[in-house]
Amino acid sequence: MQFKADLSNPNKPTHVVGIGASAGGLEALEKFFRAVPLDTGLAFVVIQHLSPDFKSLMDELLSRVTRMPIRVIDADMPVEKNCIYLLPPKKDVVIDAEKLVGYDRSPGKQLTMPINVFFRSLGVAWGERAVGVVLSGTGTDGTEGLLSIRDCGGLVLVQEPGDAKFDGMPMSAISTGCVDKVAKAEELPEVLLSILKDPLYARNAGLDETVNSELSNHPKMDLIYRVLNDTFSLDFKLYKPSTILRRIQRRAAMSKNGSDLDEYAEALGSTDGELYSLYKDLLIGVTGFFRDPKAFECLQTKVLAEDFNDPNLVHDYRIWVCGCSTGEEAYTIAMLVMEEYERRNITPSFKIFATDVNKEYLELAAEGLYSAQSMEAVPQYFKEKYFTPVGAGSYRVSPVLRKPIIFSEHNLLKNPPFTRMNLVSCRNLLIYLRGEAQTPAISSFNFSLVNNGCLFLGISESLGPVSDDFLVVDRQWKIHRKIREASLTIPVRSVDNTGQLMSFDYNRHRNDSRHALGRLYQILLHKYIHCGVLMSEDLELLQVFGDDPRILALGAKVNHNNATSVLVPELGKHVEALVERLKKDASERNCQRTVQLAGQEENIAIDIESIVDKIGGHRTFMAIFRVVYSNKKFAVSETDNPDNPLAKHFSLPIESRQYLIDLQNELKSVKEALQTNAEELETSNEELQASNEELQASNEELQSTNEELHSVNEELYTVNTELELKIVELDRLSSDLKSLVASTQIGSVFLDPNYKIRIFSPLAVEVFSLMEGDVGRDIRDFSPKVLDPNLFNDIASVYAHGQTVEVVVRHRAANDRVYLRVCSPYKNGRGQLEGVVVVYVDLSDLRKRGSALVWQGLKALFKRIK
Repeated sequence: MQFKADLSNPNKPTHVVGIGASAGGLEALEKFFRAVPLDTGLAFVVIQHLSPDFKSLMDELLSRVTRMPIRVIDADMPVEKNCIYLLPPKKDVVIDAEKLVGYDRSPGKQLTMPINVFFRSLGVAWGERAVGVVLSGTGTDGTEGLLSIRDCGGLVLVQEPGDAKFDGMPMSAISTGCVDKVAKAEELPEVLLSILKDPLYARNAGLDETVNSELSNHPKMDLIYRVLNDTFSLDFKLYKPSTILRRIQRRAAMSKNGSDLDEYAEALGSTDGELYSLYKDLLIGVTGFFRDPKAFECLQTKVLAEDFNDPNLVHDYRIWVCGCSTGEEAYTIAMLVMEEYERRNITPSFKIFATDVNKEYLELAAEGLYSAQSMEAVPQYFKEKYFTPVGAGSYRVSPVLRKPIIFSEHNLLKNPPFTRMNLVSCRNLLIYLRGEAQTPAISSFNFSLVNNGCLFLGISESLGPVSDDFLVVDRQWKIHRKIREASLTIPVRSVDNTGQLMSFDYNRHRNDSRHALGRLYQILLHKYIHCGVLMSEDLELLQVFGDDPRILALGAKVNHNNATSVLVPELGKHVEALVERLKKDASERNCQRTVQLAGQEENIAIDIESIVDKIGGHRTFMAIFRVVYSNKKFAVSETDNPDNPLAKHFSLPIESRQYLIDLQNELKSVKEALQTNAEELETSNEELQASNEELQASNEELQSTNEELHSVNEELYTVNTELELKIVELDRLSSDLKSLVASTQIGSVFLDPNYKIRIFSPLAVEVFSLMEGDVGRDIRDFSPKVLDPNLFNDIASVYAHGQTVEVVVRHRAANDRVYLRVCSPYKNGRGQLEGVVVVYVDLSDLRKRGSALVWQGLKALFKRIK
């Protein structure tokens, strides 16, 4: 649920602008903020790759180009409009509602993606009022975060790659196809403000709910829906109107046709590429490998691992990935399934039906070619095993992973569902549909799944009216297991020949099919299965098989509360006893007994098996009855091998029996030899696997080290840029200070706390015999040319007390040369004493000039008196 800002508070921003930058970002940031007006109503959060070992000077450097307040983010800092917020070193930052929250990075985390971290939180928290901006930098940080912002309806801007000092991050962002505008750094603020001020975009951001509601019923909206449906055969009226309306308004606001929805609707069909851009924007094709890794970990441990314990599923496992987009999720599930087969040393035998309505997405998925940045979430083990590097920065899916996947165009709300699926994955598609469209979609999944099959939904989606037909496997990651057919009458949408939506009774259709299928099952059971009964733990009758009058009491009145009511009395007693025996010993799965019926030559062999329901946990019992003849021709010999199933029915000659025993012994020896070979091969395989894992671990360490060095290089580049600017500034200040000292007609000497000369003016040479090479020497090594015996004592006094000392002294050689000597403390910006300034002011010239001025003044006064 997205956060709604309290716009009645005058200090709250209308939008939050997240700015990601790395190497070369300082120059881009200066250009950007130099063009930003002071009163935009926006808040700017700058996220950079900073070195953890150096203090950032970004606040000081940006203050030269803007007068907006600049603040370094601290814990729980409120976000306010017309302010710039900076990421502190060694921290990551997220935004939670109206607060910026900074937290320390994990000490073991080497490669950091602070821009992605902030962008993801920004999209979730501020939704349509989130703005993501990517500036100069190397690598791919920010790309995944921009997708999150776009998915939540926010605005995405990127610096033009040719304008960036390093184009890695801008190029990576542009390659996603989700960027709204690309411009130079100094032009981005104007582009941003023009979009935000557009009336349609303001409505899109929810700032004008009244007008927004009116636009949803705008007559031109029907025209837009009709054009989209006629071109792409997809009815967007079944999608949530708020989502569709926001994206249509946004496309209209950013189009060259201005902010008039009427003009946009009329020009939609004639504008090159705009109709397809709108279609692509409405489909929201956001996906990725291992998106929500914990969800896929849960899928593997709680679903796939359990399903593959069933030998009936291993050899024909069927999966439907609905809304597969560009295929990342289908390949992710395929990798997990392949691992399950390999873990059990079984040849893979499964199919994945990956479907979507967008043909372009399906073509990309079928090609199986992905960029390096889209592969960042794929574990290195899977990347090396199932992908092949192609060119620079691209990977192609291996044939072994591609083969079991079938990509197909399919409309969930229009086309019939697939059948006999063991797993259906549909994540974050239902949240974009209206409620009346979600219900038939869920029903399609229910119909598609076999009993005990699993449904994998997005974390914001629910089962709705069929929730009673599913068991929750994992509540957080929305994994459910089907336990029965749908019990509700749910309308499923279909399409007639005219393209109109119609409904039919899904429950009735299902029941008709089930009755026909049930009759077929009865025929097959009667033909291939012995006579028997299926019963619960309480001997409640569930099903009867066969019609043998020697076993079943066909004339008896059937009591469904007691399975023994359909058996002849002698068999019923034995069945009750055997069931009680199985119930007492849970570890015992089956038991047998042979019964001689009174007055009959045949014996009845009873075989009862306990069946445990993995989902419900309850037990059922299956009793099978076989007729065993007691004459010599078919008598069972007690000396027969009990492991031979034929021995239960037939008696063989001694020669044949001995030959059969020899064959069995030989077969046993062969099995033991094969088992020994298998164990040896398994040991060798484990050793090779251990070596492979060690090499893999070494490779991962080298890869992590390379990525860490790359990140450190970016951080050092940022620090170096800041220091270079600081050095230029200090050099300029040093030049100014030297010029100032040289231009003054005063002899001055700057001393450090150790009496060492720091700098002196040219006129100081008249007092001390100084040369340029004397900088750094002790002033006490020089004898002044003036009569100043207390000079060094006065300097020591200034060091001790910090008080200025003034004395009038004369030149040694010329008695008419008089100087005012001033010793003053020299303090830094923090008020700490860092040295002493000794100044000699020549009073002789001042006295002469002063006398002349007095005489001229007197003469002027006398003239006025006359």
